[in-house]
Amino acid sequence: MLKFGEILMTMEPEKQIHNNKVGAMKAKDANVNDTAFLCGYFSIDGKILSNITKGKSPDSLKEWTPLHYSGQQTALLSNFYYPEFVEFCTEVRQSYSLRVNRQVSIPAGRDERCSFRVEDIIFGIYPYDIVMFSIRIEFADTDLDKLLSALSRLRNCCFYDGAGLDEFISVCIDPLKRLYCVLTGCETAPDANCLVENGNKFKLFHIVESGDLSDEFLYSCATLSRYEPDSPFSASREYFEKTIAESRLNIFNNWKALMLLDTVTFCAKELSEFTKGIWTNDYFGMIYLYELYRKTYLYRQNLLFRSRRESPEVLHEQLKYFERKYTFSSISYNFLPNDVDKVIEQGLGTAKVERDVYRVIDQEVESKSAERESRSNVFLTFLTCVASLSAVWDISCMVDAMVNYEVAFHYSTVGYRAVVSVLIAIILIVLLITRYKKK
Repeated sequence: MLKFGEILMTMEPEKQIHNNKVGAMKAKDANVNDTAFLCGYFSIDGKILSNITKGKSPDSLKEWTPLHYSGQQTALLSNFYYPEFVEFCTEVRQSYSLRVNRQVSIPAGRDERCSFRVEDIIFGIYPYDIVMFSIRIEFADTDLDKLLSALSRLRNCCFYDGAGLDEFISVCIDPLKRLYCVLTGCETAPDANCLVENGNKFKLFHIVESGDLSDEFLYSCATLSRYEPDSPFSASREYFEKTIAESRLNIFNNWKALMLLDTVTFCAKELSEFTKGIWTNDYFGMIYLYELYRKTYLYRQNLLFRSRRESPEVLHEQLKYFERKYTFSSISYNFLPNDVDKVIEQGLGTAKVERDVYRVIDQEVESKSAERESRSNVFLTFLTCVASLSAVWDISCMVDAMVNYEVAFHYSTVGYRAVVSVLIAIILIVLLITRYKKK
């Protein structure tokens, strides 16, 4: 059986034949720069997290440096973002960094290699025992085809075996697997795929600097595959146009972005360091990670409900608390961060996951409530009957004392039976009328 890396190589000749056809690519693209973040997430052991919070960190965490926002940094962010969102990003989550700063080379097609620099790895501990991490990679003056091939290989964490990524695994994945073992209590991490709790690929947020801002170029960078309408390996024109129309953010002339389920792509020309810093620190480090956390939490709640590991009532209360504390209808005083947040949320499909989770859990809670109410009604009906029978006997005795059944009916038993029968009939009529009105 061919391994993933070998499969990719067998596909290269077919793609190359197509690319060499007349009209496929008339001129070679200029090389591009790319700042990329590979993101993953997993649940951790709450008891271990509690010890870390109390300052009892395991020795294996000493290679990671805690990150803290200064009061000045927090005050600056509060000028642009709402206080509750700033608090979530700077205080609620606990962040740690591992400085790497190493050049790595991996295969990028047949007989081709792609070099890039791994800057650092950052992970954050979020509420409800969720860890999210990012690997920052810098590509400088890189051929576009090599870039797309390299990012595609790096994202496919469940196909690392045989893909020629040993150096990248040693530099980036092994420290994360050690972290996974520490925070989850596992003795050994099975493979790189354990770093993505739901799925088989790392999420990707990247900023591509290029002179080409066409929708075709943007789509190619977002899907990590050349968009060529005549190629059997490309999406149809209809799908391409639908994706661009629904998921593109195009506000200024010097950049545009495409937000998809697994990737967020910014393409820009003449990008200043100031703007790039906002995109990496705010749009990625705050907004994207927040929305990815929300989706991860909601998806996990859905799994807990379907696996019956938590009662619907508990999950419902947790969701209500989460909504009060960590769901923000708006995050910024300015329009652009809010627009970015909205399009990222739409691309990730967070709103749909949220609606589905609330719908199924609310339905189950209502069903359980109806069952409990039904049982209560049965019990109350039983008590009502007992009380009614007691009242019937008391009333019949009162009537006997007033009219003397033996005188009126010659037999006291006949009198009792007659009065009791009338009273029971009246009670039944009242119950039937009440039940009918409720319907």
